[in-house]
Amino acid sequence: TVITQLLLEHGGLFDSWLPYAPYQSLTVHFGFPTAAAVLAWAGGKGSTEAVLLTGQLMNGLAALTLYPLAVRIAKGNRWAGVGAMLAAGLLSPMPAFYVNWGRFAQLAGQVVLPIAIWLMWEAVERRSYSWRVAATAGLALGGMTLAYYRMPFYYAAFGLAWLLGWSLPRWRTDGRAWLRGLARLVPVAAIALLLLVPLAFRVAGGFLASGIGGGISRVAPLDAVWEELQAWRSIETYVPRAMWVAAAIALVWSLLRRSWMVAAVGLWFLILAALPAGRLIHLPGANFMQTFAVLIATYIPIGLLIGWLVGQLANLLGKSAARYALALLLIGLALRGASAQAGIVDPKSILVTRPDARAMDWIRENTPQDSVFLVEGYYTGGYSLTGSDGGWWIPLLAGRSTNMPPQYAHLSEEPIVPGYSQALVELVTQLETVSAGSPEGLRTLCDWGFTHVYIGQGQGQVGFWATRLFSEQDLAGSPAFHRVYKQDRVSIYTLDPEACRSLD
Repeated sequence: TVITQLLLEHGGLFDSWLPYAPYQSLTVHFGFPTAAAVLAWAGGKGSTEAVLLTGQLMNGLAALTLYPLAVRIAKGNRWAGVGAMLAAGLLSPMPAFYVNWGRFAQLAGQVVLPIAIWLMWEAVERRSYSWRVAATAGLALGGMTLAYYRMPFYYAAFGLAWLLGWSLPRWRTDGRAWLRGLARLVPVAAIALLLLVPLAFRVAGGFLASGIGGGISRVAPLDAVWEELQAWRSIETYVPRAMWVAAAIALVWSLLRRSWMVAAVGLWFLILAALPAGRLIHLPGANFMQTFAVLIATYIPIGLLIGWLVGQLANLLGKSAARYALALLLIGLALRGASAQAGIVDPKSILVTRPDARAMDWIRENTPQDSVFLVEGYYTGGYSLTGSDGGWWIPLLAGRSTNMPPQYAHLSEEPIVPGYSQALVELVTQLETVSAGSPEGLRTLCDWGFTHVYIGQGQGQVGFWATRLFSEQDLAGSPAFHRVYKQDRVSIYTLDPEACRSLD
């Protein structure tokens, strides 16, 4: 949301994150924030509302864009498209559950992915070559990459499976056909690369570039890769068991019928699952691939397989009355799925609640502009800082500084003051072991120049790895802190300057 706000304020890309965070570079993907900024500009909305609306639009589109690819895989069977949309959009918790994470950058890439694949396939399969199709395919590929930096791996994995499942049975040993097909892919890649040249200059020397370089030069320990792959144990959290069974039936049936392109979808899934292990062989960028990122995208291959199975059932039933029964069954499943999706929002994942929003108004109206707030957050396993209640949003919603920058800024960007990002980590790790109201904790807060402390409605406990840094009892029991605001579970304390001076 901060990136969206800065895009609006600068009328385009930017370098400085001020006034929201003390960072001075932008090297991460910006496709989704750009889409949100366009919606905000066109609809006259604020950045926060625009991000939520754009995220939900992407949520719906993530299911809808499976339709053309599912129909193509099923050789024109529209029932397959309906089945794929039903499976991904209403029966699977993903991608709808993304609303609880705000992981909208990946979602935006996954919206474009099926279309980019369809266009690539069209560019190769057409009888007569079309520059328009090639240019559109390249545009989709480039835009998908700008939305989320992991998407080229998903795209390339499908391309490999597609070559084996579609091209190999079709072209066999026909060298001319292979050359013609591969030659048609070159303009697609060239156009995408041309679009990404400006991004290459931006990421040079940044987190993404150094990470890719590190993945090439360093081999990951086997234990680390094995630990990464353990995430597959929670596979049914992301796709229900019944859908896995249906997809397995579809895969077996496709092998029996020698429907190699359908079987290739299963191969695509296996390649994606194996990508994190590419760290063992210096695969460029494999160190960026997370098993979690693959798991929350499995609705795509699973949806395509289930869609094909629905299409096969429709073909077997022909034009008999049983086909109408199949239609009624799908409608019933859709209604049941819609009922479940209506409650997909998890209240425990909400950072800014109504009491927090009211507190933001109070902060804006009753505190000096140079106030610095200590807010809750945690360090995610050596990864990056993450806020754990509404205090994380103070810079954007109330215009005051805090110790919790946007996660992308802390993870990827260059701080204005060298060493600032590491100092923030050390502050958080210290407060995990030392009470904010203790002499040692008080000295740390004074040295940092904090003027206020914010306790949000979420009480610093929003987030899977959240570790609470301070509590109401820590502050109320110290004469250095004075509570100046209390609404519901939200509290705001001031830090007495005299208490800091007495430490000198």
